[in-house]
Amino acid sequence: MQEQLFTTFFHHAPPGLDVDAIRAQWSALRPPYDVRQWVLPLPLWAKRPYDDSGAQAWGQLRQELTQADHDKPFCLYLHIPFCASKCHFCDCYSFKLGAYQEQHIQRYVDQLCAELRLWSQQGNLHRCPVSTVHLGGGTPTFIGAAALEQVATCCRDCFAVSDATEWALESTVADLTPTMIRVMDDLGFRRLHLGVQSLQPDIRAAIGRRRPSAEVLQRIADTLALGWVVSVDMVCGLPGQTLAGWVADLHTLLAAGVDGVSLYELLVYPQNQKWAAQQGLTKPDRHVTNYFLFQAGAALLAAHGFGKNLFNHWANGRDANVYFTFPTRHEDCLAVGTIGDGVFGQYHYRHGRYAAYLRADMTQQPGLEGGLRRTAVENALQPLTTAVLAGTIPPALLPALQRATAHSATLQAQWQSAALITPDASGGFTLTPNGAWFAGNMLGDMLVV
Repeated sequence: MQEQLFTTFFHHAPPGLDVDAIRAQWSALRPPYDVRQWVLPLPLWAKRPYDDSGAQAWGQLRQELTQADHDKPFCLYLHIPFCASKCHFCDCYSFKLGAYQEQHIQRYVDQLCAELRLWSQQGNLHRCPVSTVHLGGGTPTFIGAAALEQVATCCRDCFAVSDATEWALESTVADLTPTMIRVMDDLGFRRLHLGVQSLQPDIRAAIGRRRPSAEVLQRIADTLALGWVVSVDMVCGLPGQTLAGWVADLHTLLAAGVDGVSLYELLVYPQNQKWAAQQGLTKPDRHVTNYFLFQAGAALLAAHGFGKNLFNHWANGRDANVYFTFPTRHEDCLAVGTIGDGVFGQYHYRHGRYAAYLRADMTQQPGLEGGLRRTAVENALQPLTTAVLAGTIPPALLPALQRATAHSATLQAQWQSAALITPDASGGFTLTPNGAWFAGNMLGDMLVV
């Protein structure tokens, strides 16, 4: 049955696709790894209740920051929740504003800047080097040039931003006008993460992407010409998606010169359940088809010399993916804005949702919802967790890998048997495409130290 599913899907595979390598991955899967039962890697706050309320969390963080090492870099993440429209495929915390958009944006940006100033007054944080300023969302470019400049200026005024700091921003082509590109370049942004999802016209129409694929490619060319690092998101499982179209899109983007590609599976969740059903995307076998597309994408990117620096992000040598890889550098993360979640030392925190965030008095505490400190077990597993999410397990962590299991076999043997990891030249292991798909499951395997 498994071979029949595979043969049917890859019967007309595009030339150059390593179908044998994909078949080897598929054939190696065995319980407990079922493509229909994959899970996302979840942050700590999503796995268990908070230890502390928002006010208590702020007290814990202030104490943590009084002991901060001023030589230790940290990354800065700012969440912008606004979009021109809410896309059905998107599970990010974002929404479309109604009337009085300019006033809503200004109020939020003022609150964001007030929070930045509050954090900068804690301990030595204002003196610690900033590795990256990353604006995510939502669509950060939606707030416009003046608001972007206000936020960027505030970051520079409050923290030790330097020429080495990578300024990065997520956007869609609709907001990435030539004027916006000039504004971003003048402000110092040098990394663009672009939500492409698909270049196929019918699929773009079905998911609400109104700009033609030619404009996507032109914006990629425009920003690469400025020397920016350009990374793109691609989603498998979209309506009407085919293997040929998926592979063709990736070939086109690689030919355009993109530096990084993140591969995602479409998630069906309560907010988009009706739309997904209308599009025929709720069939029980959809995960198998999506897994095959994911595998094809991974094989193609590897064939072009792209390696993983995150479990689902393939990059060339220019794309360091600085924000998403901060744990590998043992950095802290200052996250600000609604639902922003960050970490200092062993303490993780999360902000409240939009309305609660706007009500917060930033002279007192930054709108936190709650916080929690890693337990002894969680702390012991943190290096291995970071390694799995980064896609590479170094030799020094192999003893921990052999201990961290609730099963009779070691995780090393279990993961190798299912082709989730493969030995690499360092003497450690690298996540395979199977491992990239099951990264969340792998974290769930690590139950006992």
